[in-house]
Amino acid sequence: MKIDFEHLGTIEQGSITLNDFTVFCGKNNSGKTYAMYSIYGLLKVDIPVKFDFVQLIIAELKQNGTYLLNVEELFTTYKEEIINGIEKTFKQFFPMLFGVHPSIVWDAKISLYFTDKKLEDTIKRLKDFKYSSNSLEEVLGTENLILSVEMENGKVEFILKNLKTSDFTLQQIISMRLFNIFFGLPLLHTVFLLPAERTGIDIFFKELFSIRNLLLQQAQNDTGFSQSLLKDVLAARYTEPIKDYLQFLNNISTTKNDKSRYIKYAEIIQNEIVKGKYQIDEFGNIYFIPSDSQNNFLPLPLHFCSSTVKGLFGLIFYLEHLARLGGYLMIDEPELNLHPDNQRQVARVLVQLVNAGLKVIVSTHSDYFVRELNNLIMLEKNFSGATELQKKYGYQDNELLNSKQISAYLFDNNKITPIILDEDEGIIAETFDDVINNLNKSSNEIYYTMQDAKEQID
Repeated sequence: MKIDFEHLGTIEQGSITLNDFTVFCGKNNSGKTYAMYSIYGLLKVDIPVKFDFVQLIIAELKQNGTYLLNVEELFTTYKEEIINGIEKTFKQFFPMLFGVHPSIVWDAKISLYFTDKKLEDTIKRLKDFKYSSNSLEEVLGTENLILSVEMENGKVEFILKNLKTSDFTLQQIISMRLFNIFFGLPLLHTVFLLPAERTGIDIFFKELFSIRNLLLQQAQNDTGFSQSLLKDVLAARYTEPIKDYLQFLNNISTTKNDKSRYIKYAEIIQNEIVKGKYQIDEFGNIYFIPSDSQNNFLPLPLHFCSSTVKGLFGLIFYLEHLARLGGYLMIDEPELNLHPDNQRQVARVLVQLVNAGLKVIVSTHSDYFVRELNNLIMLEKNFSGATELQKKYGYQDNELLNSKQISAYLFDNNKITPIILDEDEGIIAETFDDVINNLNKSSNEIYYTMQDAKEQID
């Protein structure tokens, strides 16, 4: 899927094609987060899109109780209507996504492009995909079971469970499911975004919820409560990804009972980087137990821990409890608060996740992070001597990355430009190289000028 951006924040124009591993590079305030949040909003598949042609499905559902859909025919017949519907609805979703007044994003626009090859691959993948109806039962509001979905051999069968369900509700649910299918996403997938603000949010999320709930309670009990203040409380002051991350943290006391197939990757981060384990009590309070602590050691409250321990909690919890095959993991600045050696370790874990079936999107300012990705790309080439180097530096086979799996983009001068992936070197990120070269040049000149000055004094 290719996404075109126009007039979005600092981005005047540019395109991104998502890959298994997608990397954004660029200076501060160059638009990386605008693009990240927009893609997050698309992949979450919860914008209220409704396709007109779904009315035909609803009519047959109401008459027969079932409707059998051929995915290939869907793509062929309704491709343009689906794309136009998503683009139009998503433009209306921008103010909510970014938590701003509509006038700020009035000119913002995205356009979606699906190549015939991409659609063919999606159809082929869906033909090999089987899904049980028992795990996709929809409940909306106070209504009872509405419909279930069965998918096998490229066919999707909608089964109506509640004949009293309104056409509006059915159109909304079926449109969202077709949105999933058209994007080639698993019907139950996860999209998880770790924002750059995560360290502070991890500490204060309970206070943020408590203050808001207290104000809302006061508004209900006090008839003299200012209407302008009430509107301010209810207004979307956070971006959608920030609100979702707050909600994720607020739910950890219940979701901690879920188990993910990616637990072992969380253990790698805990063992190699944070050097300890997290503990969550029944009230959702987060504690940390260092690996070298004694048995009688009291768990440390999260706010008392290092910025590394605070900043990696969300990623570790997601991998332990929420990550699903085919889901998207998005991280704004994975290098945040990390020593260069740990930045390299995070890069290696993320590649392991890609090789284990997750899609990863990151924005980074770290040369260490990008250079480690390049090491993994080069070693995958399996050249003479590669095996010895792999053993020497401790790289595992599941850390090696095929260059076709990764795409990188430079955000600069109000544009998004693809970064060339050199066949031998990997990502050529000149935005870092220029800074490093200028730093080396200035350091050398300062040093040698200082030495010359000392010699003249002597």
